[in-house]
Amino acid sequence: MGLFGYELLFRSGTENTFSGDIEDATNQTIDSCLSMIACSSCQNLFINCTRNALVNMSVMLLPSRTVVLEILESVVADAELVRACKQLKQAGFRLALDDFSPDESKGELVEIVDYVKVDFRASDPAERHEIYKMFGKKTIFLAEKVETLVEMRAAQAEGNTLFQGYFHARPEIIAEAQISAAKTVYLQLFAALADTPMDTNQIERLLLMEPSLCYRLLRLANSAACGLRHRISTIQAALNTVGEDAFRKLVTVVLAGNLSRSAVDRDAEQALERAFFCESLAPILKQNAAELYMLGMLSMMDQMLNIPMKKLVDLISVDSRIQEALLGSEEGMGRALALCRYEEHGGDSQGLPHPDELVADSATYYFKALIAAGSTLRGLQS
Repeated sequence: MGLFGYELLFRSGTENTFSGDIEDATNQTIDSCLSMIACSSCQNLFINCTRNALVNMSVMLLPSRTVVLEILESVVADAELVRACKQLKQAGFRLALDDFSPDESKGELVEIVDYVKVDFRASDPAERHEIYKMFGKKTIFLAEKVETLVEMRAAQAEGNTLFQGYFHARPEIIAEAQISAAKTVYLQLFAALADTPMDTNQIERLLLMEPSLCYRLLRLANSAACGLRHRISTIQAALNTVGEDAFRKLVTVVLAGNLSRSAVDRDAEQALERAFFCESLAPILKQNAAELYMLGMLSMMDQMLNIPMKKLVDLISVDSRIQEALLGSEEGMGRALALCRYEEHGGDSQGLPHPDELVADSATYYFKALIAAGSTLRGLQS
């Protein structure tokens, strides 16, 4: 009766039933794990996987330490799939067979899976006994669709050690803000990723324009799967940490989802303006331009995700100097953000005291940043 984990289900709206394409559902579920705050606190997260997600290794974007990959009952266990599953096991993922029945042929998967989900609505005791006999002692049996106390006790008596179903709880919709994605940027990134090797300068240029992908990239770089051992201070560093193959998967997964919004919202536009402004002050403040750009981009993320900034910096492994500036320090790199906020609130025209007399002409830099951001966005949408 203790909580072990959650199964993350895909829902296309507020109605708690599945509808839509199963491949899109898997891609959007993977993307949610990278972009939604709620998924970062789950100790064990079971996720349904299609054949393509397993064979193409897009699931490698997920943190292997916490994620259990559920192999759907419709997936055929041919040699290619088994080979992919063995690679995923070596990468640290745990595997589960979903809705398993004794007449299924799962071949070598029977030997390597960690969990078997047994459907109590679709099986009788004799069928379940056959299932239990097929697997070794290392396999953990999970009774699903358990709806009554009688079924719960029967499942436990049969040897199941994990339980899922309405007896415990009904699924709940996670309503949480996500950063909107600019479809045009992803399309350009997708084209750039087709080149081998990647043109990293072109990739970085596009990344610098997309807050949504920057955030996902930082979350991916910060995941256990990447073995991060240092703090990230630039987007280039995050890209290098993740690696070319994983980044290709990340963009493909997000692009494969339903990115219906092609317009850039005001928060994303403001993030870009701040990034350009902070970057332009690098020579005066004697700071790294790329790090200041990162600071400006991240400074809007708390508003875009509707979460406290403290929670945001806990989720992304950025350099401590950037963290301090994001959390309100007006020293060091924080000087750039203080100046930016001053200009955003009207500056001299509102009679506000100037926060940094060493950059008395900050209005000029701010005006140029607005022009640069507007020009960049128009170029993307043309």
